[in-house]
Amino acid sequence: MSKDIIKKRNTIDYALLLITIAITFFGIYMVLSATFYSNIFDESNNPLNSFFSDFKKLFIAIGFMVVAIFFKFKYIKKLSPFIMLGSIVMLILTLAIGPNINGANRWLMFGTFSFATAEFSKLAAILYFARVLEDMKKNDAEYQRSWINILIFGGMSVVLIFIQPDLSTTFIYCLIIGTMLIVAGAKLKHLVLVVLIGGMLLVAAIAAEPYRMQRVMGLLTEDTDLIGSSAQANQSLLSIAEGNIFGVGAGKAVQTKYAMSQAESDFIFATVAETTGFFGCVLLVTGYIFMLWRIFRAALITESRYSALVITGVGTMIGFQALVHMLVNIKVIPVTGVTLPLVSSGGTSILILLTSIGLVLNLTAHPEGI
Repeated sequence: MSKDIIKKRNTIDYALLLITIAITFFGIYMVLSATFYSNIFDESNNPLNSFFSDFKKLFIAIGFMVVAIFFKFKYIKKLSPFIMLGSIVMLILTLAIGPNINGANRWLMFGTFSFATAEFSKLAAILYFARVLEDMKKNDAEYQRSWINILIFGGMSVVLIFIQPDLSTTFIYCLIIGTMLIVAGAKLKHLVLVVLIGGMLLVAAIAAEPYRMQRVMGLLTEDTDLIGSSAQANQSLLSIAEGNIFGVGAGKAVQTKYAMSQAESDFIFATVAETTGFFGCVLLVTGYIFMLWRIFRAALITESRYSALVITGVGTMIGFQALVHMLVNIKVIPVTGVTLPLVSSGGTSILILLTSIGLVLNLTAHPEGI
């Protein structure tokens, strides 16, 4: 569709804002539904503690989104190299002083608040690489400079995220950058070469860790084990099956209450399925499709290559993250630990996602560029 036949506006996209709010508050309800009935049996934990904790994080995230909407984007563009360097420093600090939780160093602690630095690195990469790739097609020198920046700074971030270890975020990070490269006009032969090298490294990374191989093998076999390496995925399928068409309703989700691990985060789509059924899942997926349409529509409308690349990066991040989460929950791909955007519990995730959408809303108000 041509830019010329799409109506331009000098105000934020209220349709995108409304669907964002709707999905976010639906997520709060689902997290409460997933955690309330497990906490109620824990005498040391008020059943509403988790809800109030997530609500406080949401309140902070909404504040960041509002700032992102009204902040002058030209300053964000100028600061993007420092944001990128800051994200790399935070990734290094995470490995050096971050707490080791379940064998992984993925968080920095600020008092009682834990910050997942890999989540921030995705937004930092979008802002910085959009600036780097803006003039990629200008001439050969710019083309080479763009690739050098991608390989050096993107490569450093990928390595630092991978050794946390966090293979799923590494994968999504690469998908974001890859999509931005396609939009920026990278040559096919270079993209194919990078994909081949990345694919070989991915296979090697899976083969190097027994637990990753077990998860892959669980997909290739008729494994219905509810205790071993495929337990989470199989419990997720049972939750989805329990939901049927219209779900069992809040408070009646037996799988969520008693059997599902990470029901409020890594497997919240299964929680949605059991609680609201196929009908609820279709509504949620439709909401994501509508959100992504509004985002990519904004990328098409804008006259600024930088704006288009930022918006494309944000849309790619949300779209691939949602897709990977859902595919894990229906046992199409191995368990990865990717959260469902705006729905899963997680303070850093909601903070980065709402800030990112705030930036997109900022850019929708200026289709002529920043």
